[in-house]
Amino acid sequence: MGFCPNCDKESNLTRVRKSEVLTIRGEEISVVSEFLRCDECGEEFDDPKSSYDPLVFAYTEYRRRKGMAQPEQIHNFRKKYGLTQKELSGLSGIGIASLSRYENGSLQEEVHDKIIQLVMEPLNLLKMVEEDISVLSDEKKRHLVSLLKSEVEGGSPYLDMFKDVFGRYNADQLSGYKELDAYRLLNMVLFFCDKGIFKTKLNKLLFYTDFKHYKDYAVSISGCRYAHLPYGPVPDNYKAFYAFISQGLESPLEEEEQWCHDCPGEILISRIKPDLSLFSVSELKVLAMVKEFFEDFTATRIKDFSHNEAGYRATNDGDLISYQYAERLQI
Repeated sequence: MGFCPNCDKESNLTRVRKSEVLTIRGEEISVVSEFLRCDECGEEFDDPKSSYDPLVFAYTEYRRRKGMAQPEQIHNFRKKYGLTQKELSGLSGIGIASLSRYENGSLQEEVHDKIIQLVMEPLNLLKMVEEDISVLSDEKKRHLVSLLKSEVEGGSPYLDMFKDVFGRYNADQLSGYKELDAYRLLNMVLFFCDKGIFKTKLNKLLFYTDFKHYKDYAVSISGCRYAHLPYGPVPDNYKAFYAFISQGLESPLEEEEQWCHDCPGEILISRIKPDLSLFSVSELKVLAMVKEFFEDFTATRIKDFSHNEAGYRATNDGDLISYQYAERLQI
């Protein structure tokens, strides 16, 4: 039941979904439109309670195809370094009004996108901050220079390991349009392993976290690629990853063997707490949602659940699973 503006009264309403094609800067993009239909008069109208906007979806898909920065990426970048829109405008040369529109979902101009992506590289931002003479306060400039130098000049054994083991690859549809971030992936693992967890289940939780965030926000969290294996989706080359981070007295994880259903299984347990400051609000939201959703799932149950994913059914053993299937994710 609901209010029909045509009948001007409460009526039985049916939710209708139709596919249509929107043309965004010459690019045809298929979207799904949602609306309500009055069963009594047949009038169709938008649902005033729905937040779904097919144009927003089309813009997101257009940016994805063109490798452009998504609104959330721009916002998170600015917040990460404590920059106001006025300060980012001064450093980049893009107007404040334009930056505000881009962060709120408007489709950016290509020239502006190239500038934004250049500024988002730590080394480029460092040079801009060092050369700035009027935008930033002296205190803020010193803080940013110190932070960026540490980020640019620093290193991580996990990052180095990933470059060797996983290889170098571009941010594309197989990585959720994000370059692999080893440290984020490690802290995702630590988040899920706080009480100990079987590797089989952990692999699925990582898969669902990255794919769910991509489904909702058009970019993965870790940039990890996932492969089709008999026990379900797993991070590509996951055995080498777990072997590396669970070795040595100072490793962030410890590995134990436990018996489950008369079969031995490997459990990973966090030795340290995850660094949750690495994650944005949306990323933390997805991490918590995935953890809660699968809280009571056994390793076998989540394995069987993952076998019904469109991306898993459409691929063969050893194949990488494209994030394009995230749109049909079960969660």
